[in-house]
Amino acid sequence: MVGSDSEVSRFCREILKCRKSPAYFLDTYVKIFDAPTRDWVPFRLWNAQVDTLQEIDANRLISILKARQLGLTWLVLGYAFSQALFHPAATILLFSRRDDEAVDMLKTRLRGMYNHLPDWLKVNYFLVDNDHEWHLSNGSRFLALPTTGGDSYTASLAIVDEADLVPDLEHLMGAVKPTIDGGGRMILLSRPDKGKPQSPFKRIYKAGKESGNQWRSIFLPWKARPDRDAKWYEVQKADVLQRTASLDGLHEQYPATDAEALAPRTLDKRIAPAWLLQCYQERLPLPDLPRWAPAIPGLEVYAYPMPGRVYVVGADPAEGNPTSDDSSLSVLDRDTGQEVAALSGKFQPSTLAAHADSVGRWYNCAGIMVERNNHGHAVLLWLRDHGRLRRFWGHDHREGWLSNSKGKTLLYDGAADAFRQQETTLHSFATFTQLASIEGSSLRAPQGERDDRADSYALACRARKIQPAYYSYEDDFGVFAFGARKGSFG
Repeated sequence: MVGSDSEVSRFCREILKCRKSPAYFLDTYVKIFDAPTRDWVPFRLWNAQVDTLQEIDANRLISILKARQLGLTWLVLGYAFSQALFHPAATILLFSRRDDEAVDMLKTRLRGMYNHLPDWLKVNYFLVDNDHEWHLSNGSRFLALPTTGGDSYTASLAIVDEADLVPDLEHLMGAVKPTIDGGGRMILLSRPDKGKPQSPFKRIYKAGKESGNQWRSIFLPWKARPDRDAKWYEVQKADVLQRTASLDGLHEQYPATDAEALAPRTLDKRIAPAWLLQCYQERLPLPDLPRWAPAIPGLEVYAYPMPGRVYVVGADPAEGNPTSDDSSLSVLDRDTGQEVAALSGKFQPSTLAAHADSVGRWYNCAGIMVERNNHGHAVLLWLRDHGRLRRFWGHDHREGWLSNSKGKTLLYDGAADAFRQQETTLHSFATFTQLASIEGSSLRAPQGERDDRADSYALACRARKIQPAYYSYEDDFGVFAFGARKGSFG
């Protein structure tokens, strides 16, 4: 640093500003390569990039799902660059789906950003400078590594670019995650790969969004780039439809919502993603329930019960042990089809029955459709002995819904019709992803994935159509079984 005392003082003030704010450093001093002009231009941050940078700086574990060409790889590398310069001695690991792409991040992008800095921001010299390692004189270093390596380092920051396209992300995470568990950070960044609807990256993103793990999930849609408007989007849409006769490619490259990005390809899915999307209105559960609400951990309430409204419950029971599927409840408004509450967890049959009775009573003594297979018999028995809810009959004219081949077909035919005809409104992100995964051939989720929420929602949709044709109800004086009116279906 050479110059007058006033210059030295100014440089010191600027360094402190850069250290305090990565956004200030990138927007003021960093240049990136602009492909259309084939030149290095100032990195002028968009609002979405500033917001994302703040989230990155505030959280240790970040998963970013994005549309294409939003400058996010430059942004994440710029953040890593600021950490290396102003928070030495940082060790930063760079991964991509191919080794040459990881090298490009190091040799082309990071070195290019460094070369275009003012001299007074540069380090004195390099200790190592090759295709896979760049070691600065302040002690910070970058390493571009294949996806099979990285487990021998203790990292300040690990970046996985195009994480959803990495062939074996699960193996990479197992090797690299322990390197940052001592207080380091990790960023997974990717556009979606619709060929892998249940990929490790998507599972991490979904769990983070549902607050099921320590990850902070961020989504950036196609319109996060300020020079894109509705006219631009319609051009992309028309092009994709002309080439593929499907919107899958548009939702993969330029999704408007994370639901579009995460939805599987339309081929071989029982409920078309377009039908789900038109009925999906994402809403977070209400944070503070009144004291008279059922005190059930994990209960998601999207709308309180209203006087005079009629509600229905769908129940999918499971065994309730740590290795079994989840048990699930879905509560819908009978007339509007709006999802008003949901519950999912490792509940034993009797516990699920008690929860269903408690939730159903709160929702104006809702009627309930229970899947009768296996553990459903125990749920129905508990409700018969202890509950006060109306218990609907199924297609075989017995209490509960028998999910044999005929029952499964009827159940998901009804659910598909409800979404196709926009007769329901879905709020739960977890339920949306399960419904989107149901395969047309088996009417189940792909192997290893869950469908408990999807089943309970489909049962609630069926209950909306049955009520009040078939039900059983027990009051203090006995059991009343009501048959079907002529022409009704159960």
